[in-house]
Amino acid sequence: MPPPLEIHVTGASKVSRPAERGVLSIAVSAEGPLQATVSDAVTSTSTHLRTTFRDLAPKTAGSGAATPTAAITTFSMTALTTKTHIPQDRHGAPLPPRLYTATTSFEVVFRDFATLAAVAGTLFTTPHVSIVSTKWRLTDATLAGLASETRQMAMRDAVRKAGDLAEVVGRRVVAVEITDCGSLTAGRTLQTARVAGPPVGAQGIGTLALEPEDVELSASVKVRFVGE
Repeated sequence: MPPPLEIHVTGASKVSRPAERGVLSIAVSAEGPLQATVSDAVTSTSTHLRTTFRDLAPKTAGSGAATPTAAITTFSMTALTTKTHIPQDRHGAPLPPRLYTATTSFEVVFRDFATLAAVAGTLFTTPHVSIVSTKWRLTDATLAGLASETRQMAMRDAVRKAGDLAEVVGRRVVAVEITDCGSLTAGRTLQTARVAGPPVGAQGIGTLALEPEDVELSASVKVRFVGE
């Protein structure tokens, strides 16, 4: 009778798909010696942005979901927050006057990447507004399908590895224990995306060069095989 055989392997897989959504993270902030002034600046800017995003995200009657052709599928805005501090010099001595800061933020999900680039270019010239990051995503439906595909591919990879090893020693093996190590989605994030401005002396504002990238989904499993 052949001696017991046990093989432990890790199966891995990775698939990629073109990005289907672009997510723009936006910060709106103002700072100054008058609390009412900075709060009003952030409030008025946020109201303008909210109106712009709402116009780009028409809803279907009844469901409230974005229409199939809406450039923006959804967006959210945080509540206005304020804080205050007294600046200090390098020795820690106070430098009046007291300053107030007001902030809020948006997360905007774009279906139309051309609109995303146009909006981002406009935001770069909008007072009190900064782009924190741009992320690329897949839809939930696409992710669900890819998650199943990558798990199966990872398991097949483990089976192939164990089969290769067992074949060398003239044995056959079967899987007796499987551990799902989970899935990981990776998409490029542009931190504080840069704007490409016009040449010196040219008229008009710059346009943001955004190139969507593929989104990767990976999966791995740990499998224990024993000899037959």
